[in-house]
Amino acid sequence: MNPPWKSSAKKKVRESKSSRWRKRRERAKKGLAILPSLLTLGNAVCGIAAIVKVAKIQWIPPDIVHPERFDPWTNLYEAALLILLGMVFDMLDGRVARITRTTSDFGAELDSLCDAVTFGVAPALVTIMANGEAHFPGSPFWTKVAWLFGIAYACGAISRLARFNVETDDHDEKSHLEFKGLPSPAAAGVVATLIMLQGYLLGPRAKNLTLVDPGFLQHVGSAITYVLPFAALACGYLMVSTFRYAHVANRWLKGRKPFDYLGIIILLGVLLGLLPEVVLALSFGLYALSGPLLAWRRRGTAPQLTVLPLVSDMPAVAPTNGAAHDGPRAAPGAPGETPAGPASAPPSPAETR
Repeated sequence: MNPPWKSSAKKKVRESKSSRWRKRRERAKKGLAILPSLLTLGNAVCGIAAIVKVAKIQWIPPDIVHPERFDPWTNLYEAALLILLGMVFDMLDGRVARITRTTSDFGAELDSLCDAVTFGVAPALVTIMANGEAHFPGSPFWTKVAWLFGIAYACGAISRLARFNVETDDHDEKSHLEFKGLPSPAAAGVVATLIMLQGYLLGPRAKNLTLVDPGFLQHVGSAITYVLPFAALACGYLMVSTFRYAHVANRWLKGRKPFDYLGIIILLGVLLGLLPEVVLALSFGLYALSGPLLAWRRRGTAPQLTVLPLVSDMPAVAPTNGAAHDGPRAAPGAPGETPAGPASAPPSPAETR
């Protein structure tokens, strides 16, 4: 049996080792908290770069020779790509913070501020500059419409992020299975993918679609310019609405799923590799419409409540078998009862005498 002084020495050694490991874990935790913040700031960098790309746009008539001509559609396409890249950073920062258990209120506020830049201000500027006054010199009213719709989109995105911070207190992943209102990254994705689809249809790569008339593709690509402000306005409303939207990654990609999911993902990957602009535009557009469509479906399939009538509203039932009430029947010959049978004749005067 070990003497007491040896057991106490071993206990002190174990306590010192546990304290050292505890301090190391705390230092590692503080160091890992920097990684989610850097990813969040990467989201902001993408948004600022997209704004710079849009600011370089110069709508110069093609008949004017300019030494520093910038292609507007190229700048818009690159700004849309930067917005999509910001979505990747926005998706990674929350996931890394949950894996490393470094979620905090500071990270949530920083994420919302960066989202306001990348998914609020940048798509609004893309919408406004795609319909710039120099692009439509004879239509000042349309330029004003694009300005107002773009500003409405930015206000909706900022309001959506503020409401999310107020209503969401838990940083757990289970509280992010669905969203109230269209998420701001998805709304920005609608605007960005429409710009990318327009650049694809108006660019040289659209010639690969030999089964479609090139003139039709040109008309569709030109029409996206007029559709973009209305799409931005609709997304601005959907962001502040109460429609429910599912979290795609947490709802459909996490955990064990049926084997058919793998085939669907492979098929979507093949289509994305062949026609990335078309598939992305359709995906974001369908996701934005899923909230109102599911709400309308739930309202149409809501169970009908059967309203039972009150007792006072029920019709009166006629008594059967001569029963006029539920009380006991009087005995034959009792006072108040008329005897059954033929009525007797009144007595004659002789009988009364």
